[in-house]
Amino acid sequence: MCGCNARPHKGRGLCVLCYDKLRAKTPNGRKNQANYRDRNRQNIRKIQRDYYYRIREKMFVLLGNKCCECGFNDRRALQIDHIQGGGVKERIKYNTKDFHRLVLKSIENKEKKYQLLCANCNWIKRFTNNEIKLK
Repeated sequence: MCGCNARPHKGRGLCVLCYDKLRAKTPNGRKNQANYRDRNRQNIRKIQRDYYYRIREKMFVLLGNKCCECGFNDRRALQIDHIQGGGVKERIKYNTKDFHRLVLKSIENKEKKYQLLCANCNWIKRFTNNEIKLK
């Protein structure tokens, strides 16, 4: 046992972090991981895409499935908007998967930081709030 109780344990009695560190130090650890990813690239990508659509679906349902301003409900044009602005800074800070987890957690905790807007309403809001820089 590694003695760490903060994270779930994986194999050999080690937590996830300690197990990954040990695996990375083995001579073939990184090679094996790279080979696995090369052989299963399509399957991994499918799993990632499915995860993205599941999270997006859940966020849309929690936010009401329509634009907060005009009521437009075609999902192809709906976007998640930061109510107070500052979304660009947040997007730079996190990768897409982590960003979606963060947004979903915030929505589930009813923090009222995000809303669903159609693309037109989102751009109008950005322009009127001076959230975009025009040259």
